[in-house]
Amino acid sequence: MSLAGRFLRLQLAVVVLVVVAVSLVLYDQARESVEERAVGVTRAVTTTLVDDPFVQEAVRSPDPHAALQPLTDRLLADTELDFVTIMAPDGTRFTHPDPDEVGRTYQGDRTHALAGQSWTSTERGDLGPSVRTIAPVRDDDGEIVALVSTGVLLDALAERALRQLPAVLLVGALLLAASSAVAALMARYLDRATHGWGAEELAQVHALHDAVLNEATEGLLLVHDGAVEVANARARELLGLPGPPGDAGGHAAVPVAGLGLPEALEQLLLAGTPVQEQWFVVGERTLIVSALPARGALSARGTVVVLRDHTEISRLSGQLRAATTMAAALRAQTHEHANRMHTVVSLLELGRAGEALEFASADRARALELSHDLVDRLEDPFLAALLVGKTAAAHERGVELVVDVEAGLPAVPVPPADLVTLVGNLVDNAVEAAAENAARARPVVEVALTHGWAGEEERPAVVVTVADSGMGAATRLGEAMWEAGSTTKPAGPEGRGVGLHLVREVVRRWGGRIEHVDDGGAVFTVTFPLPRTAGAAAPGGTT
Repeated sequence: MSLAGRFLRLQLAVVVLVVVAVSLVLYDQARESVEERAVGVTRAVTTTLVDDPFVQEAVRSPDPHAALQPLTDRLLADTELDFVTIMAPDGTRFTHPDPDEVGRTYQGDRTHALAGQSWTSTERGDLGPSVRTIAPVRDDDGEIVALVSTGVLLDALAERALRQLPAVLLVGALLLAASSAVAALMARYLDRATHGWGAEELAQVHALHDAVLNEATEGLLLVHDGAVEVANARARELLGLPGPPGDAGGHAAVPVAGLGLPEALEQLLLAGTPVQEQWFVVGERTLIVSALPARGALSARGTVVVLRDHTEISRLSGQLRAATTMAAALRAQTHEHANRMHTVVSLLELGRAGEALEFASADRARALELSHDLVDRLEDPFLAALLVGKTAAAHERGVELVVDVEAGLPAVPVPPADLVTLVGNLVDNAVEAAAENAARARPVVEVALTHGWAGEEERPAVVVTVADSGMGAATRLGEAMWEAGSTTKPAGPEGRGVGLHLVREVVRRWGGRIEHVDDGGAVFTVTFPLPRTAGAAAPGGTT
């Protein structure tokens, strides 16, 4: 059974019980009201009769019955009384509704009246149980000369109370109808709100909801009116949130402005506009954010935001690009080595062994000099190997790659994979730009690794500078060059517009700073502060 059906049945049962209880209370109040009225009537009539001079004279006349019976008959006809009995002090009746009872003894308590009191009680008489009032009639000397008793039968009281029962039942029926209508409307609303599900189904849906939210590999947010109303565990992990929104109430909203998010991401969440796969750097993570308007039952509840962690993908992409770059460099070296070997073989075939030996020795010396020089000056062997390969690859494209490493330079405080990604992409772009502008300027790419300072604290830093003789980048793309997919080059089989985006991610991830200027060609300067444990030295010194 649906939750709405159960609610309706329970509500109707409660309403019926309440209506029955209210009806009984109303009937009891009506009965008590009738009894109180009867008591009031008996007291009023009895008090009036005992004080009436006519009654006082009639009870002392030779025939009290003849004088008083017409009076009591008129009172019975004009009032709600069922009997009016006037009697002698010994209880002998002068009047009675039943003529046969006249002259007989009064069936009731006379002690209080003989003691001079007006007394009201419920007693059984010849006509049945009744509510009655009895009082003494006194003469001018104060002597009790007669007694007057008036009463209303309980059966008559019950009949009068029952005459009010239809009104009570009508009130109960109206209350039942109104309560049932309200219960039906509430049940209908509840049925729509719960989609006709029962309590067990709702509990299962709630359990599945929690399981999906908290076990999902993607972060999920529900943002409404500038506040996060729902955030699963993955979203809190990706955004670095301290705890689940609504610890106190379960679903209390947390303002977006108080989450400490990057300004661009904060503005996106506050705007509530639909977006598809925008990239944001949050701490050391690179997130891909999509925002869609809530649909269905939550259509008025704001925006659903999906967060995907692209950090690991970016690192793997950088490593793949670095490996691809190294492979291209090795292919270039292989190609260049093959050309030189062909030259050596041709000289040998021509019988010019001395010249062949001299050519091979000079080539080997140049290669060893470049490799040993970089390896000696750089503490990072991966970066040295990369620059050796890039030098060969640049040479194959007719570009001179000049590497300048300042003496005593410490290792760049970046993991090898990220460092290879950063330097490799900058050098690749520089070589390509220099090669494209070879008709206008001598194609040269300069890579410099020097000491420097970073931040307001003037912390020691390592500065990586890559400059080329190309056309420059800012005049064509501006700030858009850092966005994924932004490029001035034709699309290739591996995609374009990724290199500079990865470079910026590496710089942000490791707390660096990147600057760009156009000085004839493009000049990129990346500054990485050294860890605080590293010794400080002036630029150009040794750390």
